[in-house]
Amino acid sequence: MANASLLHRRAARVLPEVIKTSGIVLDDEGQRQLASMLFSMRRRSSGSVAFRIAGQTIAAMGDDPLSYLRKARSARAGLDGCIDPVGYRPWHSASLPVREPTVGTAASMPVFFSSKDDGKGWVIVVPAERLAIYAWCDDGIQSA
Repeated sequence: MANASLLHRRAARVLPEVIKTSGIVLDDEGQRQLASMLFSMRRRSSGSVAFRIAGQTIAAMGDDPLSYLRKARSARAGLDGCIDPVGYRPWHSASLPVREPTVGTAASMPVFFSSKDDGKGWVIVVPAERLAIYAWCDDGIQSA
């Protein structure tokens, strides 16, 4: 079985270079599933991978993550046998509602997201959780 470092290095190719990560977030079952997706001849047509964002990236984002992410417009490396890295669309922000467990009050957590130029993959960054998520759906998202 592939080790976590190798899985992280292979999976991180989908992320823009400015989003440095320190590892992937997996349990043992998730590690096996990710290894089969990254190293098999056929990968699943949809899924997601979660990454732990490196402290240096969180510090560099500072109080204005959206400005920092504006330069994150292409993946580190080509994917699926492509030579050129995939491009990402401009970044957007949103706020997710969260409930503070100690006081029971509502609050919000900022998140930032971009999609691949072809609309078949997304990067979601949650600085407060030091989390970056890459999700993909080879069929794209169909609007109703």
